[in-house]
Amino acid sequence: MTNTNKFKSALKRHNPFSSGKDKTNCDPNHTPKVGHPGMSLLGNAPARTYQSNDLPTILFLSKRGMSRSPLAQEIMRDLIQKSSYFGRVRVSSRGVNIAYNDCSVDGRMQTYSSKLGLILHSTSKFATVPELANASLIVTMDADSEDFVKIHKHAIRGQVRPLGVFLSPGCEPHIQDPYERGEDTDVDEHYEQIIELVSKACSKLLGSLPTLVL
Repeated sequence: MTNTNKFKSALKRHNPFSSGKDKTNCDPNHTPKVGHPGMSLLGNAPARTYQSNDLPTILFLSKRGMSRSPLAQEIMRDLIQKSSYFGRVRVSSRGVNIAYNDCSVDGRMQTYSSKLGLILHSTSKFATVPELANASLIVTMDADSEDFVKIHKHAIRGQVRPLGVFLSPGCEPHIQDPYERGEDTDVDEHYEQIIELVSKACSKLLGSLPTLVL
């Protein structure tokens, strides 16, 4: 049985937006326009304690922080735990649109990740200035996160790389958005491709840690 068939029954039963939060804000297809309150950046970010430490940090950023960046975080953590870098590097993930702060992480991505032995954190978190400043390496996963780091480049002291640079030459710099797909797209194959690309990129990133982070 193929991976696609294994996941179909579980996905049909799974509701990716099962939390009690307002579903208008958490709807991944709802994209506030520039100037809309939902696009407010650091000035209106909810207060939250940030604890830094002496470990170099890899920070994955994506538009919502609900799917791609938490996936990359857990894949990277798993790779580091199995390598000589274990205990030497910290990994985190955040979203760059405050409208999705504290939204439930993509249910489909959670289902796929569990099949790989990975557990995604339950809610998305919006990136703050201290998190950007303390990151040794910021990895952007889409155009939204690239724009975000450009806006806040004054606070960034580490290096910034799009995840796509760790893929084969000629590949796109960004990882496709799981929510932005055609009506005829096979959802299972769409997610499988995203996971495959993120896994490959993180494996290449692991080999580059001495020059980028350590």
